[in-house]
Amino acid sequence: MSNPVIELSEKQVISALSQFSPKELKKIMDNLFKKKLYSPPSLDEIAGETSGIVKKERIGSETVEEAIKWARKQK
Repeated sequence: MSNPVIELSEKQVISALSQFSPKELKKIMDNLFKKKLYSPPSLDEIAGETSGIVKKERIGSETVEEAIKWARKQK
């Protein structure tokens, strides 16, 4: 016998998740990672998207270097 499936709209999911505390939301996300139901984007995906934005918006190399330094400090 298969498990029943409940379909929810994005609005319903957000409404349900907004009832949780940040600590509880972290536990939910951790469980999704453990079950491999959600995986963060790969480095290649992030780099490709970032490269496209930099070219499209014509962002200078100094700005990119500053952004990289800032991001590395956020770890």
